[in-house]
Amino acid sequence: MKQYPVVNDFIDKFTKEYYPQGSVYFTDDKERAEELQSNGFLGDEIKQPTSKRGRGKNADEDRETE
Repeated sequence: MKQYPVVNDFIDKFTKEYYPQGSVYFTDDKERAEELQSNGFLGDEIKQPTSKRGRGKNADEDRETE
């Protein structure tokens, strides 16, 4: 699901949910997000950091120490 910062207060015309400035709008509907952006309610998409699939927090357990 994509996230967008709310730059101007608005009430979603479909869900009737209120989004105050500074909150985050979540959607998978790209066209709806673009509509809200063009009307000045949303900022650019918040890019999520790519998760690195490591070996977990104990990745160094098997490493020998001196």
